[in-house]
Amino acid sequence: MRQLTEKADCVLPIENQALVDIVNKISHAIPSTKTGKKVFTSTVSNSIKPDSAITNIEGAISKDEKPFDAMNNIVANLLLNMTSSARFEGSLNVDLNEITMNLVPFPRLHYLVASQSPLYVFKDVHLPPRRLDQMFTDAFSREHQLLKADPKHSLYLACSLMVRGNVEMSDIRRNIDRLKSNLKFIHWNQEGWKTGLCNVAPVGQPYSLLTMANNTCVCESFTNLKDRFVKLYKRKAHIHHYTSVEGMEVGDFTASLESLNTLINEYYQLDKTAGNPNINQPRLQISS
Repeated sequence: MRQLTEKADCVLPIENQALVDIVNKISHAIPSTKTGKKVFTSTVSNSIKPDSAITNIEGAISKDEKPFDAMNNIVANLLLNMTSSARFEGSLNVDLNEITMNLVPFPRLHYLVASQSPLYVFKDVHLPPRRLDQMFTDAFSREHQLLKADPKHSLYLACSLMVRGNVEMSDIRRNIDRLKSNLKFIHWNQEGWKTGLCNVAPVGQPYSLLTMANNTCVCESFTNLKDRFVKLYKRKAHIHHYTSVEGMEVGDFTASLESLNTLINEYYQLDKTAGNPNINQPRLQISS
């Protein structure tokens, strides 16, 4: 965490439990054909292609797939969607430098919460506009996030929408206007949306959406991480695995904990002052 905070330009933390929940959500939404089993007959399940967790190129789970392949392929699709503008034409292409430039207002606060929609391949690739609007709604729900956090009740510093497929800018603008009233943006960046539009849709889908939000909700994840670390560190558990490596000392653990505490405090201060924009913020002093 210390190295990621001090050396990286942008980080997308991904939580294993969030990936497990997504895979389970997809498998439970697909109707069962076995006798005696209840069939889930919602609109969503009727639209899902069987065995269609985002995995291989055909959009189906192969028999020789390893246990973690479905989880890993969700992350792989995050990278594919994020870099789609570098590989395909689009009316509004976005490169990686633009993501950092628009979503990271403070150098250390560069942790982004990623979310994807849809998470499965549809039976019908020609879908009505209503399904397009649902895709935007889903992308801002906790069930589609790759980190178990709650951005809606925290503060947005900025947010990006990476859209792929046959989608018009008017559709994106309409959905931003529809959603932003429920999202809490910091007072000096109320229109902090970065939009990318790539013309080529993912395989087996009419369109897709990747959102990346710089949100103070990551503070909760970091606090949980710190609490787990402190419990182990008090007992000096597992430390020998690290100190046996040349160049790492016990003091590095203390320095890393201080770095994490500072990061958590920076997010906390932003949340604290967000409700009162009149509070004076520290400014850069330039001497003549």
